[in-house]
Amino acid sequence: MLTVLVLLAATGVKAEGPASKAESVFGKLSWRSIGPAVMGGRTVDIEVGEKQPWVIFAAVGPSGVWRSMNNGITWENVFGRESTVSVGDLALDPADPNIIWAGTGEATCRNSVTIGDGVYKSADGGRTWTNMGLRETRHISRILVDRHHPQTVFVAAMGHLWGPNEERGVFKTTDGGLTWRRVLFVNSDTGAADLVQDPSDGNILYAAAYEHRRLPYRYVSGGRGSGLFKSTDGGETWRRLTKDLPGGVVGRIGIDVSRSQPHVVYALVEHAESGLWRSEDKGESWARVTDAKTFSMINTRPFYYSQVRVDPSDDKTVYVISTAGYVSADKGRSFRMFTAGTHSDHHALWIDPQNPRHLISGNDGGIDITYDGGKSWMAVQSIPAAEVYNIGYDFRDPYWIYCGLQDNHVWGAPSAVMETSGIQNSDWILLGGGDGFYVQPDPSDPLTVYANSQGNNIFRFDGRISRSKAIRPLAGPGEKDLRFNWNAPIHISPHDPKVVYTAGNRLSASRDLGRSWTFLSPDLTTNDPKKLKDTFGPLSRENTGAETHGTITTICESPVQAGVIWCGTDDGLVQVTLDGGQTWSNVREGIPGLPANTWCTRVEASPFEAGTVFASFDGHRTDDYGTYLFMTSDFGRTWTSIKGDLPFGWVHVVRADRRNRGLLFAGTEFGVFATLDRGGHWFSLRNNLPTVAVHDLAVHPRANDLIIGTHGWGLWILDDITPLQEADDGLWDRDMHLFGVRPCAQFILSSTRESYARPVFAGANPAYGLTLSAYFASAPRSKPVLSVIDAGGEEVYRTELPLKEGLHRVVWNLQSAPRTKKGQKPSIPGISAITLPLVSPGEFTVQLSLDGRTLTRPSRVNPDPRFDWPEEGRRAQREALAEVLEISRLAALTATAASSIRREIDELRRFLDKDPVAARKVRSGLSKFEKGFLPLKEEAIPADFGGGLTGAVLSLGTSIGGYPGPPTDMDLRRLESLREKVETLIDRVNLFIGKDIPSLNAVLEKNGLKPVTPPKTVSLSTK
Repeated sequence: MLTVLVLLAATGVKAEGPASKAESVFGKLSWRSIGPAVMGGRTVDIEVGEKQPWVIFAAVGPSGVWRSMNNGITWENVFGRESTVSVGDLALDPADPNIIWAGTGEATCRNSVTIGDGVYKSADGGRTWTNMGLRETRHISRILVDRHHPQTVFVAAMGHLWGPNEERGVFKTTDGGLTWRRVLFVNSDTGAADLVQDPSDGNILYAAAYEHRRLPYRYVSGGRGSGLFKSTDGGETWRRLTKDLPGGVVGRIGIDVSRSQPHVVYALVEHAESGLWRSEDKGESWARVTDAKTFSMINTRPFYYSQVRVDPSDDKTVYVISTAGYVSADKGRSFRMFTAGTHSDHHALWIDPQNPRHLISGNDGGIDITYDGGKSWMAVQSIPAAEVYNIGYDFRDPYWIYCGLQDNHVWGAPSAVMETSGIQNSDWILLGGGDGFYVQPDPSDPLTVYANSQGNNIFRFDGRISRSKAIRPLAGPGEKDLRFNWNAPIHISPHDPKVVYTAGNRLSASRDLGRSWTFLSPDLTTNDPKKLKDTFGPLSRENTGAETHGTITTICESPVQAGVIWCGTDDGLVQVTLDGGQTWSNVREGIPGLPANTWCTRVEASPFEAGTVFASFDGHRTDDYGTYLFMTSDFGRTWTSIKGDLPFGWVHVVRADRRNRGLLFAGTEFGVFATLDRGGHWFSLRNNLPTVAVHDLAVHPRANDLIIGTHGWGLWILDDITPLQEADDGLWDRDMHLFGVRPCAQFILSSTRESYARPVFAGANPAYGLTLSAYFASAPRSKPVLSVIDAGGEEVYRTELPLKEGLHRVVWNLQSAPRTKKGQKPSIPGISAITLPLVSPGEFTVQLSLDGRTLTRPSRVNPDPRFDWPEEGRRAQREALAEVLEISRLAALTATAASSIRREIDELRRFLDKDPVAARKVRSGLSKFEKGFLPLKEEAIPADFGGGLTGAVLSLGTSIGGYPGPPTDMDLRRLESLREKVETLIDRVNLFIGKDIPSLNAVLEKNGLKPVTPPKTVSLSTK
């Protein structure tokens, strides 16, 4: 079939309002996921049911819940379209493996984690979920299902990360989540970081309270609210455990109870004298088994980790996981690393109670599985859970996409590959390490790429040799050191691709590939000394740079006027220069309704007017979850809010389309949106996307694809957004509209990879061919016709569209029925195994016809740029394939005639089996007939697909059509030979029909039997 893909966005009732109308029309456009999956996302919990140990559930922080039904070989997402998919913990009902609990909101306290909205429950193994409440807990660290009474569930809630709130602590339900009671509460700054239950006595619980607060410029880990608590009455009352434990200011605590010896409890305590404590009397007294020095090795960043696990079969074997994983076989006195060969930063560990050498680790790189206690690990590389911060693209064809990932480096891959299997893990290349952030290829040289890791460790990557050069700017002699944001910006001038901008608290520019830098500004931040102090405390130090404040977070130079440069800062300023950096103006004061110091996430200069810029802000780091999006048209003197009807979710990025002045895109914490009127009305482009934070997006200027970088689901592409770009207020009322048609390249795809095993991961290639899009305001009364006409006026493609209103999208695969040397087109069966030839590259006209009206659009098919395929060779291939198709048609007709004869004889045989007398009378004549028919049948009807004469024709068609070039002399000789054989066979079949069947019928009629019905003779005519 020529039509590869049809999409309809149609509703029975017209939607009201421009945004809802746009959403209904464009809502069926499909995004394609391209990965990467070579690295995973931060995995914070692993749960395995003991009754079905091959079923594994994993909470992958920013992408929901993933399930494997085959011991980790393949995975599927089962919690991905809820209102939030940030998951902190999972729990399986021990009495019913179909009941699963998910506590939303990661509890790792990372600067990049997002919020949850309470507890979810599934009663069908993860297929459907119901929110059971506790929405304002925001971050949940543990869920416990009572082993003896599964309707009783406990939740340890961290509460708001960025501010105080009351809905935190430990909560309890006794009716399966219908109602909840808070049973442990310390204060509005203290949540519950861990919770365990005595496996021998469900009334005994241990909870770790944790006082903490994250601010944009500081993280507070610990306080007098932190501590270890115990309940002996099922959580109804609690008492703080103090005997033998450190007091005063306490940080994060991790706890676990031995399953084999329930009186043994371990506590991993962050303190001025940090350590691991062991109790052998259910927490009534404790002994310190690990000193502070060992603690600092096994629990490197307590706020981020503090996870301790006891071997289910041995109370002396204890695991502590952090940057690496460590195990002790002597009650915690000494440790050895067991996670060599895995990604760093471990948050989850499952220990098989039947085989303690079988471990599953969840870490910042995803999931790893071992069966030998950590000597060797198998990494799961099939989950596309990459946490993208920023994206870049180049101008190759197909273009490449680049992304910086949370704790997973900087990567790049083609947006499409020449392999039919799709974009696999092996197609991704590594550019640099660390936490990957900005990555910007030189538009004039795709092999030169600028990228950075945390704190603006910026480098220039040379794709010719796959090596990079550090090019981080430094302060001048005698000047204060530069401050760089965790996610420092890189921007390439739209006027000169050799001008690269980057920024800390000052803006810098380089014109020589980063060999030298020039400062274009003074400090553009508030330079508030209160926010420039040591960023961590009061216990453990943290110097990764995530809390460095007073920095520039976004840069944009106007594409309309060179030298107009905008900068936004993490302390809420918007600065602009109109003269290339000689003078600067802070235009923040004109923004209405924006709280002071609100983090500026993006400034985006309009491609249409020099004075117009769009700016997004994010207040969630101060516990402000408002949506802030603004526009100025006068270089920042006045501002207008354009958040319109955007739903809940802070804005990470805003982009202006280059073709439609009114079209903007916004990436928020919970999806991607578009507006056709510069923010008056917004509509969702979620379509087939999961719920996910969109941290960056871009429209590729040439390919016209919308690319998004998601923080949890990697990269997605919405191919060819021309319909969005051509949408305006008048579109909805037009009877019909034919959208512009993007040119395409006639790439020749191939299969060079091992094909028996399924790829670990394969991102989708774009649909192959020319994408045709049409719109109807109401359902047409007659079938609309889409056709493609070549430069010579010949129709090379034609399809009828359904009688539906809305958007229709069809992809023509560039194939067309060929003509013979005599100019004839062979008839093509509805199902043919012979590939039709590709049309010659050139100019084409796309035509939409309905009820006597015709709309047209020009387009072009470009040749595969990798090789030359002259028109003479194309014509020879088309003519040869036309002959093959004709021979195939004749062979099929011959096979049909022979099959008809066989059916008649089979029916006659069945009749004679019931009438032995008649059978004896015609035995001689029938045997003579069958003897003559047998060689014809064997030659005309292949025993299996691909055999006999038909198989030889198909093989020749594959040889000629499977390679972009003219047929060989051997192909042409085989073609001539096959034609002779088929024509000879036709003559024999026709002779048999005209002579042998009448002879048999004479015998039958002589004996009073019904004659067989002869098929029509096979004609060599093409008519």
